[in-house]
Amino acid sequence: MNVSGGGNGPQATAATTNSSSLGSNSLLATASGAMPMAQLADGWLELESDPGLFTLLLEDFGCHDVQVEEVYDLQKPIESPYGFIFLFRWIEERRARRKIVETTAEIFVKDEEAISSIFFAQQVVPNSCATHALLSVLLNCNENNLQLGDTLSRLKAHTKGMSPENKGLAIGNTPELACAHNSHAMPQARRRLERTGAGVSSCRFTGEAFHFVSFVPINGQLFELDGLKPYPMNHGGWEDSEDWTDKFRRVMAERLGIATGEQDIRFNLMAVVPDRRIAITHKLKMLRTNQAIVSGTLQKLLKADEQGESGNGDSQRPDTPTTLLEPSAFTARDLQSLLKNLDTEIAINEQHLADENDRRHMFKVDASRRTHNYDKFVCTFLSMLAHQGVLGELVSQHLLPSKKISGQSAANRISKQSNSSNSGTSTAGAGGTTPKTQQQQAAAAKNGKSPSKTPGRRRKGRNKCRKRK
Repeated sequence: MNVSGGGNGPQATAATTNSSSLGSNSLLATASGAMPMAQLADGWLELESDPGLFTLLLEDFGCHDVQVEEVYDLQKPIESPYGFIFLFRWIEERRARRKIVETTAEIFVKDEEAISSIFFAQQVVPNSCATHALLSVLLNCNENNLQLGDTLSRLKAHTKGMSPENKGLAIGNTPELACAHNSHAMPQARRRLERTGAGVSSCRFTGEAFHFVSFVPINGQLFELDGLKPYPMNHGGWEDSEDWTDKFRRVMAERLGIATGEQDIRFNLMAVVPDRRIAITHKLKMLRTNQAIVSGTLQKLLKADEQGESGNGDSQRPDTPTTLLEPSAFTARDLQSLLKNLDTEIAINEQHLADENDRRHMFKVDASRRTHNYDKFVCTFLSMLAHQGVLGELVSQHLLPSKKISGQSAANRISKQSNSSNSGTSTAGAGGTTPKTQQQQAAAAKNGKSPSKTPGRRRKGRNKCRKRK
């Protein structure tokens, strides 16, 4: 099986031959799809591993109550995750890969009834691993806790009882999913697909194969769903005192320990969680309700105290709208302190909500920058500069500093070489053996004199020796 980040194996080959037959019966073959049905299996583009991209992709699928967050620390608790998506570099021949295959082969679930009871789809379409990973999490969640939207609800109902291969074909032949998937791809992905054809996917345009797998809790068991594997993998249950994420941490720690060994492995871990804005909005609503209750109670209490002090009315404190705030249990100072704390909590949560909204806005800004094709703008801009006759001047201005730097470097090298040559000449005059000094030494040898480089200093030295005698 030829494995890659996008999944280019026997299933991918089957996608081309079976897509037409499945598409004719599929509820997903709508005339409104922007991508022709004949091109669905071959037209999927590779995506980057980015939580913002995945969050917007889920919105395009019609699932608005979830978001994707990147996990940097496995030990840090994560609130109510639906599942995890693990991205890792796939090297088929590495020794660690064989160890992982041997380990996972023991936990394959091969019972057809058990497989049909969960949503497990084989990845038969290249470059669709990101969408497969998201669907493996969403379509195995309890529908009471998650609103899937029309497209995913129809897909889940339509594929119920299908084989994993046919489920993969159904995903590949869904125009809504394919168009949403491709709308978040970079222009380089389309050019790369046109240049190389549908096949090996790198997911990061680096020539390396990356692949997504999903980890989800199903019926008290931790399942690993990998579209490039023939069966789902059951990692077993967890203790009653544990959360399923504790089991996941142990599995991931073991997986990373086997995979890394003495080598470096790049990976990315993301969590599919509820939309944080929903919880924050619900908490703000509760805090504001409590704020109104406390504020009303405080006003009534102060009014009753004023009437009691003036003697114009009954000094008995009024009843409150809730049994949690009995008049005899709180003084005006207590209620003022409680109201102040509520105001602080409201301000903090309003800031959190604003941060989440800003973050979602930045997701859209980044998506626009990522998917926009700047080629036409750059070519038009350069053509206009050339038409106005300023392109050559701008190029010269930008190249001139580099030429100056290179010229200065050459001048510095010449200067250093000149200084080195001058230094060598002066050194030879002081104590070296130039041709002139060689002639002087030869003449001195004929006259029976000892050749000397510095005759004055040498004679002075001999005189000192005579004095010592």
